[in-house]
Amino acid sequence: MRLFEKTPEAMTGSRIAAVDYAKTLAIVCVVMIHVSSEILLGRQIGSAAWLEGLFWSSLARGAVPLFLMCSGVVFLDRSGGLSVRRIWKRNIPHILLALLVWAAVYKLVPRFLHEKLTAEALRTILLELLCGQHEGHLYFLHIMLLVYAALPVTYTFAANADEKTERYALAFWIVSGVLLPTAKGLGLLHAFSGIFLQWPLMLAWAAIGCTWLGHFLMNRDPLPVHLAAAMLLAGFLICFAGTWLRSVRAGKLSAQLLEGLSPGPCLIAAGVFSLCMRVGKKEYGKLARMAKALSGGSFCVYLVHLLVLRALTRAGLSTGRFRPAVSVPFLTLLCLLGSYCIYLILKRIPWVNRWLI
Repeated sequence: MRLFEKTPEAMTGSRIAAVDYAKTLAIVCVVMIHVSSEILLGRQIGSAAWLEGLFWSSLARGAVPLFLMCSGVVFLDRSGGLSVRRIWKRNIPHILLALLVWAAVYKLVPRFLHEKLTAEALRTILLELLCGQHEGHLYFLHIMLLVYAALPVTYTFAANADEKTERYALAFWIVSGVLLPTAKGLGLLHAFSGIFLQWPLMLAWAAIGCTWLGHFLMNRDPLPVHLAAAMLLAGFLICFAGTWLRSVRAGKLSAQLLEGLSPGPCLIAAGVFSLCMRVGKKEYGKLARMAKALSGGSFCVYLVHLLVLRALTRAGLSTGRFRPAVSVPFLTLLCLLGSYCIYLILKRIPWVNRWLI
C-alpha cells in the first residue's frame, strides 16, 4: 500500500484512543515547555544547564501542532454532519467565556498577592481583557475561536475533497503555513519586498491547516514506525541544534525554530501522532484509561498550569533547585499533578465543568 493512501475509516474506539494518547502527550509537552522556559531565558547561552533546558524544550515542541491535529480529528471526522448553530451557540461561547474568565483570573491573582486592588486597577484590567491583552499562553484559545468559526468551510472541504485535492491542500499548507513563515522569521526573505512578503500565512490562519493535517493522517494507515520515528528525530534536531547554533551566534535566545508551526515542531507532532495511531489500534486497558482521564482534563490543565507552576516557584521549587536534566521533568510532573487535582475539583461544579474547563 502506498504511503498516505486513504484507507477505510478506522474503528471508532481506535480513533478515540489515538486522540487520547496524543492529547495526553500534548498537555505534558505544554507544561514542559513552560517549565523549561525559565532556563532558556535565564541561563547563559550555550552553558550545560542551558543545553539541558533546551533538550527538554525541543523534545516538547510538538505540543501546539499536536493539539491542533487532535482538534482536526474531532471536528472534521463527524459522520453525523456539522451544526453551524451549535458552533455559534455552544462551542464559540464556551471558548470565549473560558478565555475571558481565565484571562481575568491571571490578571487578578498577582494583584491580590502583591498590591491593593483599586477601582482604577479594575478598569485597567477590564480594558485589557476587552482589547485581548491576555496571559501569553491563552493565545491558543484565540486561535481556537478562529478554527471554530472556519469549521463550516473546512468541514465541507474535508467531506467532499478528492484524494488529489486533499494532497494539494496539504502541500499548499506546508509551503504557505510552515515553510514560508519560518523563512520570513529567519530573515531569509529580506531581499524580497511588496506583496510577496504577505504570502506566508499568519499563525492563526496556518493553525486551520494544521487541523487538516490531523484529519488527513487519521484517515490513512499510520506511517511506518521507522518513518514516524525519523520525523520525530528530525524535528527534534531542527529545534535543538538549530536553536543552539543560532542562539550562540546571536548571543541571546533565538527561538524562531522553536515556534509552534515551524518545521521542527510540525515534524515532531506528525511523528508522535502517527505513533499514537499505532498504539491506539492495540488493547492497552490500563494505559488507555489513564490517557482517557488525562485527555479529558487537558483543557483545564492547559488553563491553570501556569498558576500551579508559579505557586511551586513561590514555594521554592524551581528549575534552579537541581540540574535541569532532572528538575525539568520533576517540576513538569508536579505541575501536572497539581493542575489535574484542580481539574478534579472544578469538574464537580456543573456550570464550571460545562463552560469554563
